[in-house]
Amino acid sequence: MSMGLAACEGTGKCVSNDEFFRTKATVFMDTCVSCHNSQGAAKATKFVLERSANPGYVDANLRVLSDLARYEVEGQGKLLLIKPTQDGVSHEGGTLFDKKSDQYKQIEEMIERLENPVECENSVDLGEYFGDVQLLDEEETLRKASLALVGRLPTQDEYEQVRGLGIDSLDPVLDAMMEEDPFYTRLGEWYNDLFLTDRYVGGTAAIDLLYDEDFPTRRWFDGQADQLASWSNIGVARSGVNLVKYVVRNNRPFTEVLTADYMVFTPYSAKSFGLDIGRVTGIDGGALNFADATDPDELQAGKMKLADGTPYPHAGIISDTIWNIRFPTTDTNRNRHRSRMIYRFFLATDILRLAERPIDPTSIADHNPTMNNPNCAVCHENIDPIAGAMMNFDAMGRYAPPEEGWYPDMRVPGYKDQTVPFDQFQTAHVWLAQQIAAEPLFGVATVQTVFTGLTGQEVMYEPNDPEDPDYLGKHKAFEIQDMMIKDVAAAFDESGYDFKLVVRELVKSEFFRAKNAREAIPDDKAASYSAIGTAQFLPPEQLSRKIEAVTGYPWRQNPTSTDYLLSGNEYRIFYGGIDSDSITERIREPNGIMANIAARMSNEMSCWVTARDFSQLPPDRLLFPFVEPTSLPEDDNGNAIPAVIDSIKANIQYLHHHVLGERLELDDPQIDRTYALWIDIWKDGKLGVADMTYGESLGACGAQNDWWTGNPLPEERRVTSDPDYTIRAWMGVMSYLLSDYRFLHE
Repeated sequence: MSMGLAACEGTGKCVSNDEFFRTKATVFMDTCVSCHNSQGAAKATKFVLERSANPGYVDANLRVLSDLARYEVEGQGKLLLIKPTQDGVSHEGGTLFDKKSDQYKQIEEMIERLENPVECENSVDLGEYFGDVQLLDEEETLRKASLALVGRLPTQDEYEQVRGLGIDSLDPVLDAMMEEDPFYTRLGEWYNDLFLTDRYVGGTAAIDLLYDEDFPTRRWFDGQADQLASWSNIGVARSGVNLVKYVVRNNRPFTEVLTADYMVFTPYSAKSFGLDIGRVTGIDGGALNFADATDPDELQAGKMKLADGTPYPHAGIISDTIWNIRFPTTDTNRNRHRSRMIYRFFLATDILRLAERPIDPTSIADHNPTMNNPNCAVCHENIDPIAGAMMNFDAMGRYAPPEEGWYPDMRVPGYKDQTVPFDQFQTAHVWLAQQIAAEPLFGVATVQTVFTGLTGQEVMYEPNDPEDPDYLGKHKAFEIQDMMIKDVAAAFDESGYDFKLVVRELVKSEFFRAKNAREAIPDDKAASYSAIGTAQFLPPEQLSRKIEAVTGYPWRQNPTSTDYLLSGNEYRIFYGGIDSDSITERIREPNGIMANIAARMSNEMSCWVTARDFSQLPPDRLLFPFVEPTSLPEDDNGNAIPAVIDSIKANIQYLHHHVLGERLELDDPQIDRTYALWIDIWKDGKLGVADMTYGESLGACGAQNDWWTGNPLPEERRVTSDPDYTIRAWMGVMSYLLSDYRFLHE
């Protein structure tokens, strides 16, 4: 391999062709692309570049340059060099620079590299980059993954399966977790954050959007229990999200979220869609049989028929009625909104970034500007073909092929440079789904969705402002993250689109496992590490599950009420959650309201769970296995009792691991600080009890009944008073730990 003119920097670091194009040969994206793009003045030439907002633009542009680098004008030299300098040939863009300029040297070196390709093992040194980062070990990663995926702490058996065996030992444990029902709840949250179809889960909102003539049994439950209506509506509203769950649970290729020639029903939604009148069948055309026809969470794949008895043209998510209603169209929008969402969800592309610059309204004076004005066409050349391919779904999400065909003043329905075959116009969306599922960007989009779900971070876009003081650092961060995402996407593709592989690989990645910096990172390098540091402020759904996993009880008023963090009438929205309607973006950074909610949670939960835990026998306790309410660190004369002090510290050490996931030695200063807190509360309270400032009764913080059943506890297990003030001292420790940022973040 030739190393070219400058394959190695002065440091000896290998610089690949793509890195050189991005960071050194800036002339192409700073100068040439202004005309040489698909809508520019030079769009009819062979030299057409992709803009930097397009995913994969580097590879695409290098292919174009590689072809053009071979062109020579006899006796004058390379066409790429003599055109912009007008050295013997004309250039409609005029003379852009001379032979002594930096731009000329950039093109010259780019040509040399293209003729003698430079490939580096890794243009970004991952070992060097993560060398300054502390990573969670396999046990710590298992705890974090277990809480993130299934909302519980790992079992001792699971810890034993990975302890000391390296990060890859997590694979079988993670696979087992991804068979559990809570994982599919979490998966549904990831994809509802995209699809937002939970907007319609309340009442009969989704069912009310269906048409009687299309779905004559949509309200089959009328006159029966309200619960049947709710279960039916939720099944209809979540048809698209349930398809994702079904595909993953049944280990089907994940491309079927787009290409499935079926949809997914619950026993109740199937009735609304027409099971009882033969409009819903199994995927083989036979009966749709549920193992438990009363289970609202059971999912089965089946097919629908249209009103005339012909098969419904299923194409995964994009043929789902509710999905199409959530992203509606109008007579002027003409499916462009749906097209933009398809790009965003399945092609890892924010289409609006293709034209980030403001558009001067006075510059739009063309007839049909979406076709003819470059300011508009930069987006519409991508959006409009897909919009046309979605022609068969109307504003209310109904499959209703337009009688007069697609709009003649828009681009032909299709994708990229392909058009929908005319004889497939009535199933154009099926054709489109096949094209998108075959795209490498489909894998990238899937990895990005899981990455955001696991870390709480949006993926980075390549920075495009070289004047930004942090530009180089941000670019380094982007490169590292982009490399990881593309590597996982490539493995996903090679696996036959095994979604669980994506989860496993991201859990094991440095981005999920980043724990801390080994040393303080200088300010001038901080931007380089902006892609990692994944301790996200937990969204309400995850924090709710973590509270119950750690304390044994949910944060709610009684066993049948809704968790405070999950109720739209309580704290779900205030704590950064979404309602999938008017609030569609999660708050990722805590504010004052969220801090106050967390403080209330820590106070209430410490009150509610401490006595309950002490009411259990020591082997059954989740929080206090090493102490009793009678465990006093001093005798009546104020003399220390070493054995009791040791047991209190041992329980504090246990709580730091159980609640916060940190492994501390008994002589760790943090153990001493928490013990000092316990002692201060205990001594103050003991004096208060003695002088009657405080009473012995625990009041609402006591435990007389089993919380789950309401049945009275045996007399000997009831905890209603605290004469030694130890229980309230432990409440103080629990409040301290539950309000710690390491509990509220993960």
